[in-house]
Amino acid sequence: MVYGATGLCGRRACEELDAAGAAFAIAGRDPARLDALGARFPAARKRVATLAEPEALTRAFAGARVVVNCAGPIGELGEPVLVGALAAGAHYVDLGGDQAFVHAMYERHESTARRAGVVCVPGCAVIGALGDWAAAWAAAHACGAPPDDGDPVRAEPAPRLAEDRPLDELATSYVFDDLVLSPASQRTVFGALHARGLAWRRDRWDPVAPAALRRRVNAGAAMGGEREVVAFPGGCVITLPRHVAARAIDSYVSTTRSPAATTALRLLARAMPLVPRRATDLLVPYTPGDDEYARTRFAVVAQARRGFAAAQVVVSGSDLYRTSAAIAAWVARALVGRGAGPLGMRAPSELFRPAAALRELASLAGLAIEPSSG
Repeated sequence: MVYGATGLCGRRACEELDAAGAAFAIAGRDPARLDALGARFPAARKRVATLAEPEALTRAFAGARVVVNCAGPIGELGEPVLVGALAAGAHYVDLGGDQAFVHAMYERHESTARRAGVVCVPGCAVIGALGDWAAAWAAAHACGAPPDDGDPVRAEPAPRLAEDRPLDELATSYVFDDLVLSPASQRTVFGALHARGLAWRRDRWDPVAPAALRRRVNAGAAMGGEREVVAFPGGCVITLPRHVAARAIDSYVSTTRSPAATTALRLLARAMPLVPRRATDLLVPYTPGDDEYARTRFAVVAQARRGFAAAQVVVSGSDLYRTSAAIAAWVARALVGRGAGPLGMRAPSELFRPAAALRELASLAGLAIEPSSG
């Protein structure tokens, strides 16, 4: 069941599921838009349900094995869909990488999901799952762990990596060129500028101001080589401590190759908390044309260090929203087809073997993967 199916990511998720030959249904708030989308996918049954009607959501999701939530902004619209999926006894997947949302969902719904016998996986997108998988793979390299080969889908939980000797550092950087954001993503960014993010420090989350930390990463020649990235509240800071022991876990972002623009953005991020929230609420998001999103190129740079051992995994691709929809659709299909496996609120690497999952998605979504260690 794809909820928010008529939106930017919802349409793309439906296309990915249809191309894979998966049976799916579509749901949303607007009957006319659902009818228009249904004409493209005549085999997909349609369900109308609003977020203000919990019972209607549960009825709409009845019979679904997995609910793929494509409604956004995820921080505002995600929880009612997750609760509706749990009530219907369905697995839950979303494409939101909002750190505050991921953290809150783990805290509020862990035991409910486990008792329901289902899996909830927030953040099955570029900013989320790709970072979690790449960082877990880099961490395994740095620890000298044996290859975690086999089927991408885990039949049982894996032991927490580096529990005996934690990593010194684990960092995930999201690097973009020609970044085009949807209106929902723009609203999420506006809101995040007013909130402190979280970083993992010695077995707890500590607050960190937007852009307060910075480092240099090399995302490859195609992305301009070495560039500066600044602190960013990524969801992988919440998911990674569940399966990797590390003294420090951080996430970073770069949206431009220009050092001057990066400095200006860093200063703006530091100043924004001083601006009244109601002022940024008045900002009107720009609505790009549907073909503009394909211009975006991205690289996820995961770096792990333990003592003198270091490792890096770079995953690169294009079209942020198309790739995110492909990830969510792949996860949903894997959950439908799996037998026994981990239950409850789960990080991507708790459900899937990182290297195997990334390799499968590389062929599916046109990703390039560059692992290295030393």
